[in-house]
Amino acid sequence: MRIAALVLLVVLAGDAVLRAAEAGALVLRPATVDQFYVEPDAPARLAWRVSGGQAPAALEYRICDLWGRQEAAGEAAAADGAAEVDVTLPRGYHEIEFTAAERRFGIVALPPAGDAADPFFAIDSALSWLVADESVREGLVKALRRSGIRMSRERVRWGQVNPAKDRWQWDEGGRYDTLRRCYARHGVRVLEMFHDAPAHLGRSGRYPVDLIGAVEGAGRFVRQWQATWGALEIWNEPEISFGGEYPADQYVSLLKALLCGAERERLSVPVVAGVFAHYLEEYVTCAARNGILQCADAISFHTYDRAERMEALVASYRSWLERSGREGLPLWLTECGRPWRRGPDRPPLDQDRESALDIVMKAVEAKACGIARYFAFVYPFYEENANNFGMACRAGTPLGCMAAYAQAAAALGGMEYAGDLDCGKGEVLRARVFQSDERTVAVIYTGKAAPDATVRLPVPVVSAAGIDGRALALDAGGAVPIPDGLTYVVLDGAALGDRLRRDTEAMRLWRAGKKAPPAPRPPASEVFLRFEFDPAALEPRPGGYEIVKGRNGRVPLRVRIFNASSSPVEGVLNVQLPPGAALLGGEASAAVRIEAAGHADIAWEADLGRVIARGGWNGVQFAMRARNGASVLPLAIDVRGEPELAEVLEAFPRAMPLAIDNPAAWRHNIAGGGAMTVARTAEGAWRLDATFADGDRWVYPTFALPAGVDLRSACALAFRARCLNPADVRVILWEGADNVGYLTSRSIIPADGAWHVAVVDFKSLTLSGANDPDPDGKLDLDKVARLSIGMNARERSATLEVSALHILGR
Repeated sequence: MRIAALVLLVVLAGDAVLRAAEAGALVLRPATVDQFYVEPDAPARLAWRVSGGQAPAALEYRICDLWGRQEAAGEAAAADGAAEVDVTLPRGYHEIEFTAAERRFGIVALPPAGDAADPFFAIDSALSWLVADESVREGLVKALRRSGIRMSRERVRWGQVNPAKDRWQWDEGGRYDTLRRCYARHGVRVLEMFHDAPAHLGRSGRYPVDLIGAVEGAGRFVRQWQATWGALEIWNEPEISFGGEYPADQYVSLLKALLCGAERERLSVPVVAGVFAHYLEEYVTCAARNGILQCADAISFHTYDRAERMEALVASYRSWLERSGREGLPLWLTECGRPWRRGPDRPPLDQDRESALDIVMKAVEAKACGIARYFAFVYPFYEENANNFGMACRAGTPLGCMAAYAQAAAALGGMEYAGDLDCGKGEVLRARVFQSDERTVAVIYTGKAAPDATVRLPVPVVSAAGIDGRALALDAGGAVPIPDGLTYVVLDGAALGDRLRRDTEAMRLWRAGKKAPPAPRPPASEVFLRFEFDPAALEPRPGGYEIVKGRNGRVPLRVRIFNASSSPVEGVLNVQLPPGAALLGGEASAAVRIEAAGHADIAWEADLGRVIARGGWNGVQFAMRARNGASVLPLAIDVRGEPELAEVLEAFPRAMPLAIDNPAAWRHNIAGGGAMTVARTAEGAWRLDATFADGDRWVYPTFALPAGVDLRSACALAFRARCLNPADVRVILWEGADNVGYLTSRSIIPADGAWHVAVVDFKSLTLSGANDPDPDGKLDLDKVARLSIGMNARERSATLEVSALHILGR
């Protein structure tokens, strides 16, 4: 999701800003950035290069803490284009400000991590793309090792290093090779990731067409860089733009090819797959049917949601793995951040504290829920749209959120989740307890910063530390300060007694994550399948393939079989259609021969007209038996089409129309500053008109289900609707009177002004992250008493009409 194709422009723009500053004003640049990580309560010297403007003989400075409280002040001697300050700082985060230059720099005062480090704590650095200065890069890498962070996620642009078939330029442009050697020198392993294809391999959406060439390219990467890697992550967020919003089968086919090429070169590091931007049920289910879990040593995902929703998200992925027979497969969270507002070189301290709180608490939640590795996003300065995700300033010195993450690694490294401290009802939202042989630490979380906040815990407290590691003094009565919204509390583990709750949902997830991994993944096959969809007949979507309207369910099915081995392969390819579908001529099995390092195609045509009326996605499966005994993972696709409303109602034994055309039955629900009206058209359709102010553009009026309507016996909703303006049309089911909503993750109809029919299967609904968390993490149809029909608009006004709405049951 983050760091798109324009990142090189970001780097160049950043350099331009600094050059412009140097041209007119006094500029201080750190001599090195790793010097801003110092030993607490010990003398340290900080040095800068001074340029631009008129440098005074002495530069006044002041040092403040995370809350802006002054701790020290003085003058730095400036001479010969350099300035130095000697400091002795207590544990925690500090900022030094030079008033003449109007510049601030961050300082982390924590003990160095030493050689032992918890592999859980990692970071997404993207230095290949976001930092051009080699000396700054090296300083940032050295600071990672010192902070106990021993794995860094990096990106490579495949087309940049391999612009032509036989041309490889490993250190041009982003200087990839130099950086990876730097990581290796300082003992930080790279999580390598790429999500583009070079033009010479051809492209289908964002994926390479020539998978045999992709096999060879993957092997070349392994030969060049495997010695610097800690793991290989294949692609990035394939279900959104980085995968062209293609279905999961296309991603997994590429995964199989790249894994084949990597294993040829004796790949010895874990393969990480998935890399999901969101939990999209139909996407991950299809990915599993295509064999993703047989091609991965770990599954990765991303989230930019709030910490309180981490537990439910992890539960979704762990449930998917369990249903797919691979419950113990490790989960890695390889992007997880909280931005501040773009503009300045450093954020205001309140924004920095908010970023720190969410990044760190998501790490705490991930560790408690059994996630194997957590990568905070993103290490260097990085502006995107209205946000800055950086954990360092433009000059490379740490922000408070980086100090807080380093403190999390120091406080919780080597510890395991033990349960929750029972704090009763009150301000404490989470009280996760972690233990090792020597220590017991509770992370007390209120979710909001308040400088004078305190909480009383039900057990004796040994000591307390703020989010950045600074010591916090208990009051005379033993109350624990919690100014940052999160405090680390050292406890006497033997005194916890029954106050330690082990029967938590996090503990269930932690135990699942600690289970012995399933049997090792099988060796990669040199034969793999890919669906060759016809764009005139099928439109790719993340959930599957949409049949182009007007084809009456007739679908071409073409499969390309790749043989990456050095010998021809013969076998039989079989197609299995969903019940009610039929092949139009031909047999379900076809003999095939694939030449060495080549491919062959098998094609069928099927009639899916009877099955698309049932709504939802309909699975088509392809399986190959190779005569040489080679194992070939299956290919599975999902297809759906748009039926007529009469066909839908005929396909379901029970269909109950809802009378929604009374405007008085709808309760307004629109983004702040917006205005909406609900009316009945002359044709009897329900009509929603909305206008929006600046900011969010959503409108979801609510409708109370009539008395006697019970959705427990229902399975879906059928709509006939049209949207007259660019928008994503969605449905939300609300549980009881609470603000817990389950919604369609994507638009249910095209916003093209034409009438469309859609069937919304209740199983496809996902929890709305914009509303309240659901304690049990699942849609309870017996609690649903309201629904919303609405949209997220792309323009300042939008209109939606619905001519029919039915509750469907089987």
